[in-house]
Amino acid sequence: MDLIFSLNPTFVARGFSGDIKLMTRILKAAVQHGGFAFVEMLQACPTYNHFATHEYLLDRYFDANANGHDPGNLQQAKALATQVQDRIACGILYQREDIPHFYDRLIPRQELKTTCVEEVRRYDVSEYWKELV
Repeated sequence: MDLIFSLNPTFVARGFSGDIKLMTRILKAAVQHGGFAFVEMLQACPTYNHFATHEYLLDRYFDANANGHDPGNLQQAKALATQVQDRIACGILYQREDIPHFYDRLIPRQELKTTCVEEVRRYDVSEYWKELV
């Protein structure tokens, strides 16, 4: 998580595959977030990891947001994300919404009224292909 925070994300969350409602809430928030979103999902591997089993994670994970964690507090988010010895904080650990979306900061896009998704469509290039073949 230290690496992730060094990249200056505007959304950091951690979920656990044993809590579907929490995972759904996190993934929905990450998709709706307008910036760099990082989501870590904890899942036990019964084949190779005999230490961090499903039961181990189930006993140690907790929803930090339900315990009153403020996702706007960067220092608290870093502390929660990196302290995983006794308990593992899950939920939306960090979120900033005051930074403009990446596309809004791109100078070549400032006068465009469309979104990148609207600009992606199929084009018939068969006429151009005939010139090349």
